[in-house]
Amino acid sequence: MSRIRSWIADLVLGIRLAVGDRNTPWGRLALMTVGVGIGVLVLLASTALPNWAEAKDQRAAARDLADAESDRWGIPAAVLGVDGRTTFHEHAISGVLLEPRGPDAPLPAGLDHYPAVGELIVSPALADLLARPDSALLRERLPGTITGTIGDDGLLMPGELHYYGGAAGLTGWNADYRVDDHFGETYDDKPTSTPDLLLLWAMGACALLLPVVVFVISTTRLAEAARQRRLAALRLVGASAWQVRRIASGETLVGATTGVLAGWGLFGAAHLALSRFEASSGAVFVADLTPMWWPAAAVTLGVPAATVLISLVALRGAVHDPLRSVRQATPIRRRLWPRCVPLVVGILGVATARLQSWSTDWWMAWLVVSIVLILLSVPLLLPWGVASLAERVRGGPVAWQLALRRLHLTSGTAARSVSAIAVVVTGVIALQTMLAASEANYAQRGTGAADAHSVYVYADEDPAGRPAMSATAAEITAMPGVRSVTAMHEANAASGADSLLISIADCATITRFVPVGECRDGDVFLPEHSDDVDVRAQEGRPWRIATPHSNAAGTGPETVDWPVPPGRLVGRGTAEFNGYDLVLTPAAATAVPMEARTAVMSVDLEADAPPDLVEHIRNAAAANLRKPTVGAANWTGVEESLAAIRLLGQGLLAGALVVFSLIGCSLLVTAAEQIHERARPMAVLGAVGAKRSTLVWSAFLQNAVPMLLALVPAVPIGYATGTLALASQSELLIAPDLPGMAAVLAFAAVSVLVVTALTAPALSKAMSPDGLHTE
Repeated sequence: MSRIRSWIADLVLGIRLAVGDRNTPWGRLALMTVGVGIGVLVLLASTALPNWAEAKDQRAAARDLADAESDRWGIPAAVLGVDGRTTFHEHAISGVLLEPRGPDAPLPAGLDHYPAVGELIVSPALADLLARPDSALLRERLPGTITGTIGDDGLLMPGELHYYGGAAGLTGWNADYRVDDHFGETYDDKPTSTPDLLLLWAMGACALLLPVVVFVISTTRLAEAARQRRLAALRLVGASAWQVRRIASGETLVGATTGVLAGWGLFGAAHLALSRFEASSGAVFVADLTPMWWPAAAVTLGVPAATVLISLVALRGAVHDPLRSVRQATPIRRRLWPRCVPLVVGILGVATARLQSWSTDWWMAWLVVSIVLILLSVPLLLPWGVASLAERVRGGPVAWQLALRRLHLTSGTAARSVSAIAVVVTGVIALQTMLAASEANYAQRGTGAADAHSVYVYADEDPAGRPAMSATAAEITAMPGVRSVTAMHEANAASGADSLLISIADCATITRFVPVGECRDGDVFLPEHSDDVDVRAQEGRPWRIATPHSNAAGTGPETVDWPVPPGRLVGRGTAEFNGYDLVLTPAAATAVPMEARTAVMSVDLEADAPPDLVEHIRNAAAANLRKPTVGAANWTGVEESLAAIRLLGQGLLAGALVVFSLIGCSLLVTAAEQIHERARPMAVLGAVGAKRSTLVWSAFLQNAVPMLLALVPAVPIGYATGTLALASQSELLIAPDLPGMAAVLAFAAVSVLVVTALTAPALSKAMSPDGLHTE
């Protein structure tokens, strides 16, 4: 019992040292509280992300429809649907036309009834968009009048543009989606993210969260030198080593506990503020941003425990050699090789990640741990670099010598002041390298930059067999601002494991893009683009062309048996006809059913075309064709993935800059604290005639030298980390983002200048003779 009372007394003494003295540095305690509080806020926000992702997955599953696979055409469905997505200017709009197959058909989340044919149930954001005066073309395109609003549980985000419409006459072969029992029955089988996005998410999480942890650690070690001297004095007057440790724990717990409480308060205030602006922001449902209980508990209890542990580790010198701390002797020389171990292990881990035959989860965990080790190696190497430079460099101006002498005595404090920035720079450069490589990889799959004066139309033909493409092409040609329209059909034929891609166009179109010489209706051409084209397209070889009425095997009474007609070899066509095995004129393609064809149109626009012309083209395609897609004429199918990569990159980089700004503030706090600790030496220098400009330059160099030493390894380590991470995932193009790197380095340089300018008044005050007074 007496031991417990003794322990409590030691903890209380530590608390009194922190808050119970009239000379208590309340500013220092406030800075620690704010620093830990901001770190806890960021960590609590990160613990809410899993709940947000899970809630978003649940919302998506609650309205997800299974694909109408051909092997289920003969099975009755509870609900059938047709894809109704479209685009209006820069807005991507998702939608489904639904037809329930019975009175007890399941409902998607957010609906209490099915819309009838000609009716629409829309999201609130889409209702607002449709109500705008400049949305007349969109109102004309969507099939129906608005009769209801989708509930929040049926939307992925408040600002989502989504709708449901009514449909009739759907069957298993002309529907895109089906529901047999309930919505979301096949959602778990669908991939939710590509490996590229997973890798970027992992790197972004490391680049954003790890600096926050380093920032919290640095904040808890504010004024560490003064604290160590105070505790070393207690050790010298008779306190045992464990008593000193308990006193230090009590002193550290004050700032950590108030910081945790402040972090929860900031999180609650931010949550309340976001809830008031939820509708206008449209990005996330605030109710989904609830921290998971066990990570939140780990943050709440772990941050104070970690700060105490860190303070005890830093207290080794004051406990074992208190005279060195009291006399402020020269610090012990640091060894390099132990600090290189995390870097070497992390590089080996990233380099060998691709050699592992693990599942995606294990591979990602291995990669994340390796990246964390690499990022942590930068702040571990930094104190050795600062101490080595300060010890080896001699001579120079007075300001330079003062800065080096201070760095030599407090290399650990100087390194800690920029360690979090070093981690941010390393992580951001790695992230920029990966983003640039991913964008270059997707861009390589395309055909070049988009032509602003040309659009494409890609759609299924009318299932009823009506030649809808001709009517659509004629309507588009008559629009003001259209220079020309190139229209053709595609069709696919199968024979066992072989396939044949067929193009059907008139002679005027064929002669423009394929070197055929003379062309008459009824001709058949075999472009020379592959070695076996003459074998696969051999005259008389039987092929099967499946129609929407065919069964799952592509056979049955509605499947067309189609022998290859006689044709002649011609040269390779241009990009519009590149890849086709056969090019048929209309008279030679009469046996190819219209409902088995896909319409492909390229529309050339005038330079001064009306700004809404593309929307008029979309309306014409939607009125005649099935599932039309209208966009840039060189669309290659990777634009959506590229847009997702860019959106993710913008979000991660924005978060990194926010963390960068936060840690820049910590650099200011550390610099101000150092001036406060050295107020008396500053006053002495001012009293003996030292120039203010000399001390300002010295303060600038004390910030700039550690920053420079932090950036020197951060740039190559960050670039190497991003390159190795890409190599561990796939054979992506390595494309360094030099402008992005320059921007990050400039931000670091500006932070040093800003910190020096903001601390100059405090430095001038410290040089006044008042600093020589003592009690």
